[in-house]
Amino acid sequence: VGMTKASYFEMCEALGSTPIESEVPIEFDDLFIQVQHALLVYNTLRDDWDHINGTYLGKQLVGIWDIFTIHEIPANEQKDLLNIINLLDKARIKLANNKPANK
Repeated sequence: VGMTKASYFEMCEALGSTPIESEVPIEFDDLFIQVQHALLVYNTLRDDWDHINGTYLGKQLVGIWDIFTIHEIPANEQKDLLNIINLLDKARIKLANNKPANK
């Protein structure tokens, strides 16, 4: 769990320092609405694993259009959200599969 904006500002006040904008933690509400929607949908999708090799394969996109509908994502945003979701998934696949094995 990282530092929140509130705790960052409290820390600056306690230390008598001026907050530095580039160091203020980003919170969910700070993200563009499309990114918020993409994360909401992404977190709803099911993970796909190769259980034999322990490899993360990414999110299963089966039913994504239904999820868009349930969350009332406008049709004109869905293609962009799918692109954001694919970018998130590529990054997560890379991170998940490059972690060193626990010894």
